[in-house]
Amino acid sequence: MYELAGRLDGSDPEILYKAAENYYRVRDYQRAAECYGLVKDEYKRFELAGLRYARALKQDRRYDEAIESFKRFGRDYKGDRKAQVINVVTNEIRGCELALQMAPLKVSPVLPAELKTMPEWVNSTGNDFAPVAFSDNVLYYSTVVQGQVKLMRTLRQSGLWQQPAEATGLPESASFNYGTGVFSPDGSRFYCTQCAEPNVAGRSNASGQRTLCSLYMLRRTADGGWTAPVRLRSYINMPDHTVTHPFVTHAQGNELLFFSSDREGGSGGLDLYVCERPLDSEDLDFSFPQSLGSTVNTAGDEVTPFFDPASQTLWFSSNGFPSIGGLDVFKSVRSAGKWSKPENAGFPVNSSADDYFFTLKKDGSGGFLASNRQEGPNKNNTRDEDIFEFIPKNPPVTLSGRVIERGSNRLLTDCMVALYEADNNSDPRLLEVRPSEDGTFLFNVSPEHQYTIEASKDGYLAAHVQPNVTDYDVVIRLAAVTDPERPEPVFTVQKGADTPDGFPPVNTSARDQIQPAFKIHLKYNPISTPNFPGTNWPAILAK
Repeated sequence: MYELAGRLDGSDPEILYKAAENYYRVRDYQRAAECYGLVKDEYKRFELAGLRYARALKQDRRYDEAIESFKRFGRDYKGDRKAQVINVVTNEIRGCELALQMAPLKVSPVLPAELKTMPEWVNSTGNDFAPVAFSDNVLYYSTVVQGQVKLMRTLRQSGLWQQPAEATGLPESASFNYGTGVFSPDGSRFYCTQCAEPNVAGRSNASGQRTLCSLYMLRRTADGGWTAPVRLRSYINMPDHTVTHPFVTHAQGNELLFFSSDREGGSGGLDLYVCERPLDSEDLDFSFPQSLGSTVNTAGDEVTPFFDPASQTLWFSSNGFPSIGGLDVFKSVRSAGKWSKPENAGFPVNSSADDYFFTLKKDGSGGFLASNRQEGPNKNNTRDEDIFEFIPKNPPVTLSGRVIERGSNRLLTDCMVALYEADNNSDPRLLEVRPSEDGTFLFNVSPEHQYTIEASKDGYLAAHVQPNVTDYDVVIRLAAVTDPERPEPVFTVQKGADTPDGFPPVNTSARDQIQPAFKIHLKYNPISTPNFPGTNWPAILAK
């Protein structure tokens, strides 16, 4: 109606601007671009119209036009946020260029997969999102029915997904304000969002509109039902902040809870956090949430986390990194407590639209995601989400191996094993990190690629091999730090003229001075180190 009025009365551009804003909010990118295009030069009246015009072009897959429009907006913008605008524009241009680079590729190097839409009886004419792969043949997801979000369930029989039905058993208090949810791996708990009002899209959108949501937990009862939802504690659900998109997994005796929130102290927008509780506890005694840090979180939105503890791999969606659309799926691997630089999953998992709620099947043979992309003859707009299933492009082969001690050939327990891709003579790219309790490991790899496997363990020197993927008996031998073939570390001191009394003598064996596990090299500099009278230097150095 705004567009019709604006085109009939061309004297007032504000009417067309309102049409563009509404098209943008409902993610009708093509019509938004048409209306923004008529008002984008009105910088004084509509400060960001040019930016949203370029973004609408990008999400309508018109990348070359979008690049020129981003450049023009960055050049012509005269507002007070020039530095911020330049950063945003630069990031968006990189995303467009990334899309043009990835488009000719037959498969994504990060996630080679084929994508197919779920049957039309699963994907409704409204929003269908938040898939949860309960098992290989049972899928839960959220859908909007008469303005309210419902939890649905569908089964796969004889290779075909069946007609879905509303999941039963949730108490009314949980289902009325339900947004999204996830089961714990053992099925004993259900974590879900409860929203102040129905969150019909289950998302925060690019215009900044958000529904205030909090996280709740339900326990399965002995008769197969569910308890009333219990709100998680206030240090997770901070007042006046959104907490949403829960994901739960188990690792090393703990239950890990990942979520997205705009809580104070973040990087901007929605950020990803994790907290944990002991599995043997029935209480809600989660640890204080920890941000996943600046490597993962950006000034934009990071949402819908999925973490695979076996491979230490995090999948999430973000619009803060260069993206080929709006929200794109990214991959990051945790190694030694640090996250690797997120990698864009590429086409076809990502698109020019929004792609999120990435989840893997239990057996690792593909997974699901939600997207508002145009797909097939029955989906000719980008206004609502549908659920898609992805399948690995090339069936992987299994690469197995052992980590043994050099000399004794005994299996080394409690190791960490990392898999790197080593193609094209470039720097190896970290793919997975797996803890090995018994010294053995398994990786699913593609026979078309070259790999490097690195093993590490406390007290041993890390080692790596470059196996042939047809070799199913990879052996990595680790040498102990105290291996007699290695020279013993020496405790050395470079003495200055004012070296304090009691300083350890020169070239003293480390074993005589400190515990053998430590290697220390000290240098005393009398110029930069103040020699206060009476300082007990041996005691200070010992600390």
